[in-house]
Amino acid sequence: MEQTDERVSRVQVAILGRFAELGPLTDDELVRAYAEARMDMPDIPAASPQGIRSRRAELAHRGIVRATTIPGLSAYGRAATVWALASAERQPNAIF
Repeated sequence: MEQTDERVSRVQVAILGRFAELGPLTDDELVRAYAEARMDMPDIPAASPQGIRSRRAELAHRGIVRATTIPGLSAYGRAATVWALASAERQPNAIF
């Protein structure tokens, strides 16, 4: 499936929506939350776990989400970074 700018942006908006609704998340928690949101909101585009992590990394690179000091665990019980919105005032459409 080709990654268009519009599709990538829609995935990023959906990711930001998960952070806005749920607060800080590890990547594993984000992937699970994204999948659960798609069940209720079919207009959210399909994205692989790696695609979700890549879009989150892009958001972190742009300063929209940031790593926290909150200790997190991966699905395998290893230490994991917990990510959060960089500013509570940011809205999901603030990336445009």
